[in-house]
Amino acid sequence: MTTRCCIPIALTLLVPAVAMASEGENSTHGPVWWLIGLFTFQGILIWLFTRRRYLVMKDGKLKPAFMELQQFSIFLLAGAVVAQLWIHGEPYAYHATMGDVLWTVPWIHVEVTLHFLANEVLMAFFFGIAAKELTEATLQRDGPLRGMRGFLPMMACLGGVVGPALVYRIICTREMAGAWAVPCATDIAFAWLGARAIWGPKHPAVAFLLALAVADDFIGMGIIAVFYPQRDFNFGGLLLIASGMALAFACNRGGKRIALLGTWQAFIIPGAICWFGLHLAGLHAALALVFVVPFIPMHNHDEGLFANGHDGELDALNRFEHAHKPFVDVGLFFFGLANAGVAWWGTGAWDRNSTAVLLGLGIGKTLGITAMTVFGFVLLKLTRGTASLPVSAETGERLVWRDVPLIGLLGAMGFTVALFVAEAAGGQPSLKLGALASFAYLGLAIVLGKMLRGST
Repeated sequence: MTTRCCIPIALTLLVPAVAMASEGENSTHGPVWWLIGLFTFQGILIWLFTRRRYLVMKDGKLKPAFMELQQFSIFLLAGAVVAQLWIHGEPYAYHATMGDVLWTVPWIHVEVTLHFLANEVLMAFFFGIAAKELTEATLQRDGPLRGMRGFLPMMACLGGVVGPALVYRIICTREMAGAWAVPCATDIAFAWLGARAIWGPKHPAVAFLLALAVADDFIGMGIIAVFYPQRDFNFGGLLLIASGMALAFACNRGGKRIALLGTWQAFIIPGAICWFGLHLAGLHAALALVFVVPFIPMHNHDEGLFANGHDGELDALNRFEHAHKPFVDVGLFFFGLANAGVAWWGTGAWDRNSTAVLLGLGIGKTLGITAMTVFGFVLLKLTRGTASLPVSAETGERLVWRDVPLIGLLGAMGFTVALFVAEAAGGQPSLKLGALASFAYLGLAIVLGKMLRGST
């Protein structure tokens, strides 16, 4: 990435941070103006990185640098950096801005804050993209989780959920035992980045890791919905969710006869209905698109995570992804801004529960994924008489056993979903610190991976 690509992103993200951090306790400017200002800066950023002068060479082709930055979750990182600078510079201004009521929606009993917008509205697009990846992985003809192809990744995923939960429960305090799900999820984008850095884009370890990470996050979404409700349960909300899903199913079927119903835009109303249903039911409304995305029409072949095809080449499901990428980027920036503002020292800083999250991810993920992959392999051998680790059809490279612990270590990079679960589990700063610190596992995995592959 060239220097001229890095300067605009630094300016457009850090300038508003410095301005906000300068807002003192007696500021007369409402946080809503900073919200509008940040959205404006995000728009400028997106516009800058789609201009011709900000092109980079990738795979022999010129592509917008903005699209390359999307793959590195730069917006989430930027939001987290801004939050860290802000909380350690002006903690009062940070908390006041995050908790300030921008407006009230009385008919659904909602006080809209920047924190609410980030976690319940904008993150819905992120979980929608995650649902898109799981839908393709399980339903498409060449999907990595379809049929027996998904057996080993699913077994690894199971180990990657149970292992961290057990390690966390062993280490944590009794009061925070209910937050066992915080270390259970994997950050798809950062895990993918680390896998590519170690093995390259075509190695079967990359596809294996992506498959288990997608399934891992889907289990995480289920855990959030079941174990961490926001309010008392309301059965009427379930009826709304069922109505939204029924309407999405009708759009899917009707799309074969009416072209408009076969586009992703037809699923906006079902998604909105599911959002209100989840909110009414006391569940996390950010999961709304998870109930709708599987009904959006798709092809039988995989366009791939981060596909860059033109609209005419893509099915409705991938057009949905491309149309919502900017919302995901903005959402991840604000999510990082609203949730990563935790101090590393002082009251509520690093404690035993932070260590439980960090070691739950590092030890639990690595051992759990490795052990369950071995168990799944042996189970296949005993029940089917044959078993083998994945092989790349393009390069002929084979996943070998020493790659599996590295996959587990890359899976220990919790970050995005771990922060979301930490917030859902009560939002204690110590839990979030453990999730933030898991970023260290990405660097450790890359270093170990390079050393191991260099020794062959």
